[in-house]
Amino acid sequence: MQIGKINSTGISFKRKLTEAEQIEYSNVLSQARNTINKGGKSILIVHDSCLPQAAANDIGVGHLSSKTAGNFFDFAKNYLGINTIEVLPPGEIQMKHAKGFYNTYNGSALSLGTQQINLELLTEPNFNSILSKEDFQEVVKANILSQKQGLVNYENVIGKDSPQETALRKAFNNFINNPDIDKKAYESYKAANNDWLEPKSVYSVLKEENGGKNWVQWTSEIDRTLFDAKTPERTARIAQIKKDHFSDIEFYKFKQFIADEHLKFGKESLNKRGMKLFGDCLIGFSDDETWAFKDAFKKDCFVGKAGWKIPALDYGSIEKESSAAQKLLRRKVELFAKRYDGIRFDCSWAYVQPKLSDGSKFDFQGSLLDIIEDTVKSIKGKDFDISNLIHEFEADPKDFSIFNGDGTVLPYLKNRVKVISSACMDNSYGNTAALKECGINVNEYVLGVGNHDPQPLRQLAQNLPDTSNGQDVFRRFKQEKVLKEIMNLDDAAISTPADFVKFKFAEPLAGKNQMLFYMDAFGRAERFDSQSLNTWKNYRYRIPEWYEKSYLNAVEQGFGYNPMDGYAKVFEMKGYNTDGAKRPLYLKIIKFRDILLEKTDNTLKNFKNRSTDISKNRWLNISAVIIAFGLIATVISKVNKELQKQNKGIGTKA
Repeated sequence: MQIGKINSTGISFKRKLTEAEQIEYSNVLSQARNTINKGGKSILIVHDSCLPQAAANDIGVGHLSSKTAGNFFDFAKNYLGINTIEVLPPGEIQMKHAKGFYNTYNGSALSLGTQQINLELLTEPNFNSILSKEDFQEVVKANILSQKQGLVNYENVIGKDSPQETALRKAFNNFINNPDIDKKAYESYKAANNDWLEPKSVYSVLKEENGGKNWVQWTSEIDRTLFDAKTPERTARIAQIKKDHFSDIEFYKFKQFIADEHLKFGKESLNKRGMKLFGDCLIGFSDDETWAFKDAFKKDCFVGKAGWKIPALDYGSIEKESSAAQKLLRRKVELFAKRYDGIRFDCSWAYVQPKLSDGSKFDFQGSLLDIIEDTVKSIKGKDFDISNLIHEFEADPKDFSIFNGDGTVLPYLKNRVKVISSACMDNSYGNTAALKECGINVNEYVLGVGNHDPQPLRQLAQNLPDTSNGQDVFRRFKQEKVLKEIMNLDDAAISTPADFVKFKFAEPLAGKNQMLFYMDAFGRAERFDSQSLNTWKNYRYRIPEWYEKSYLNAVEQGFGYNPMDGYAKVFEMKGYNTDGAKRPLYLKIIKFRDILLEKTDNTLKNFKNRSTDISKNRWLNISAVIIAFGLIATVISKVNKELQKQNKGIGTKA
């Protein structure tokens, strides 16, 4: 139980939980969940680049493997009841346009981005200290973004001229040139992934030679077709490139190896906490992947919305096991299955009835989904669990629907887990009652108020328009009416935006599997993904280092996720609050709900926690706790005097 540890870093309630209460809080949360629907997934969706980072080690992005992120995951597990972390696609990303927009869904499908590398880990003995602490701190110092606690600084870590890239080059040289470092794991990694590592590493140097241009703009015909059908000329050209650019190609492979190692490190850290890690498998592929595997794609054809420009696989041959399209699909899924405990499949409708730019029509029903599941089984073996594969089938109803004309679920989707958002909830969709009416079992869906791309819940609650599709759409009051009906509420139950938020958070808890986007959990009003209106800030909103205080403030305002409040509302909806057997648990839920809702002292609200390193900031944290509990000024004075003594002692030793 880590709640006490979290309190000591700067957060406190008006009345501090005792040690026994801390244990009880966690137990009550678990009992409440099991009473509604035993087991199931409680998923927190985060962009790992946006995870919190301690200021002293902040290079501009967060990492699954950092100590600060580990503390945050303890917090998410113990306060929010989270048992699964889902991260956005992990691939290589580039600035999409001059506005500085980085979209992880436009990244690579096979390779990992250097933002996955936790540079600090390379300074530690586990990674042979191949980077000096001084070189690491140079990258920290280079992170001079004025809003760095609120926004990701991709520019500090991505690109050949970035400070992180300079540091990685030093780490690479130290790694390669040190004969005492065992390189067996590195060599094994290169051999196991050579099918995609070699073409990608070659592409990286050819793109540099061509001034950063995409392969379709290269003047050399042989380079544009280098990994097409083998010919003596192409084989010789590849060999020459590898010889001329040996160091750069090895550097690319080294970065991929380190990124995979650090992703594995982050996954293992979560698993030790009793949590699973899910990865988001994007539908698309990157430019270098379409260049290297041309036979897998239908030429000049795209899948999805016209503006996406996502190259379409060769759907005409994809059901054939020997086809390049199926082999590439399987390879993508294999890599995700190796890297994660579970997978969310982006745009899964494209594996059923893809919408293609050339107007071609396909209805694969369950055949491609069978291929995906068979591929995951080949990696997971006896650990395969179909419930760990979750599918985003949501689309414009004109393009695809999971329902037949009679409102029943398509038979080949019946036993597959569907990701469903209540962002566009109405009487027939987006809530547990409607899904039950449609015959969808609670094991067959994950429901939440939204993920990374819809309008934030706080905006929705304040009845602000959703403008992402070029027109103003207002959804608050229509959804409010639905909530009142399905949760048996009177008209006065939802009178404020905060009331609306609380009931929206509560309704999915009546199901078995829930998802929660971190921006909504923290009551944020900014839109993470503004769709066609994306600007520099989108995909950059960070969880601050003082996330506990940020969360508590959001709960106090009524816009943050209070799980005890949610379970109380579900208990009331189901009549458990008056059920003799369940009422004692209900009263415990109410007790902890009210503790979370208590107002903190104003001095605590103004207190800015500057570090999560308790050992180095013990007196700062003691002061914060004292202020939070409103002790008298004389006590504070004594603490300050003691702090001065400590500082003098440190100065003498120095």
